[in-house]
Order: sequence, then C-alpha cells, then structure tokens
Amino acid sequence: MSTAAPAVRAVSTVVFDVDGCLLDSADGIVAGYQHALRSVGVPVPEEEVLRSDLGPPVGVIFSRLGLDEATSEAAVAAYRRFYADTGMDRARVYPGVAELLDGLRARGVALATATMKLTPTAQAILERHGLADRFAVVNGTDGTHRTKAETLTHALERLGDPDRAGVLMVGDRHSDIAAAHEVGVGSVAVTWGYGSVAELAATGADHLLDDPAELLDLLG
Repeated sequence: MSTAAPAVRAVSTVVFDVDGCLLDSADGIVAGYQHALRSVGVPVPEEEVLRSDLGPPVGVIFSRLGLDEATSEAAVAAYRRFYADTGMDRARVYPGVAELLDGLRARGVALATATMKLTPTAQAILERHGLADRFAVVNGTDGTHRTKAETLTHALERLGDPDRAGVLMVGDRHSDIAAAHEVGVGSVAVTWGYGSVAELAATGADHLLDDPAELLDLLG
C-alpha cells in the first residue's frame, strides 16, 4: 500500500534510478553475474543470492562474494562484455513508466537519471528500450563520481544546478533515498522494483508509491 503525502507542487526536476525503477533489468544482470563468475572459475551462488542485492556496482558485488582484486577485475570485464552484447536486451520497461515520463515532460519537468551503471551503459540501455529521448540528462557513474550521492549531484550539475527544493529523486532501494537525503532533495521510494516494502518504509522517504501513475497524482 502506498503512503503519499499531500500533492507536491513546484517540482522542476525529477531524477530517476534506472534498474528497478525505469527498467526491470534483473534477468540480464543476474545472467551477467553468472557468466562472469564462470569465466574466472569461481563457483556461482544460487540465483536467489545474486538477486538479493541488485543495485551496487558489479565490482562491489564480486568483492562481497570474496573475489580478490585481480579476479574481480577480470570478472567485471567479463560482465561488462556480456551485458553490452546480451544482458541489456533482457530488460523490460515497467508498465506505466513511459506514460509517466511523457506526463512529466508535458508538465515542463526536467528529467535525469542517477544510476550506478556507467554513464555510457545507462545511455545504451535506455536507447535500446526507447526511453533515452525523454531525458535531458542521462547520468551514471564514472571515474570521478562513484557513489549514488556523487552521481546524483553530478546529474544536477549537468542540469544547471536547479533549486534543490524543487527536485525529487525516485528510486527503489535504500541507497537511492539515502543519496537524496545526503544531497538535500526530495525522495520518492517505489515498490515495483527490487527493494522490499519494509526496506523502503525504513528509509524515511518523503513518499512511498506503488504505481508510476501515482507520481503524476502526487505532483497535482
């Protein structure tokens, strides 16, 4: 069940996470993990384990699985090749997301992404699934901006530093909401992605929504 505060007005900018928010990309990500681990001779955990923490950078995932630095680097490279060739085709746009993006743009809201994908990968997957042209800025991680908060801040810089009182960050995991709090923007947690309702309810998000259409309703 969603919990939404009264309608929010004067929102100029909405920044979205990608995986679990715009796209259900879990199948391609998990297949990439499995391929990468096999390629470096590491036993592959059960699929439930690999699906349990979608969101962090792939190198972080492999480190958590106990890979040393050299093995992790090789696995990351294998993952990225697989994902570019095959994995991103296994994503799908969540129902109602395209309509949400179009509705926000029709209201004059600037749209951006802040994702833990590398920026070129984020651009490529959004293009492949027909969403890229809705965004004024597609932003992800790079050599300088490595955390979710840094990536969110960089997205806002690329948008011309809009007044943060008029910015919302939309995401499906605790890290998205924590970044919004750190950067000083409004936060919207969505339940159709990978975070549980319990996880999201504990984040202190300003709004907790169950359906993309509810965000348009929230803005009045």
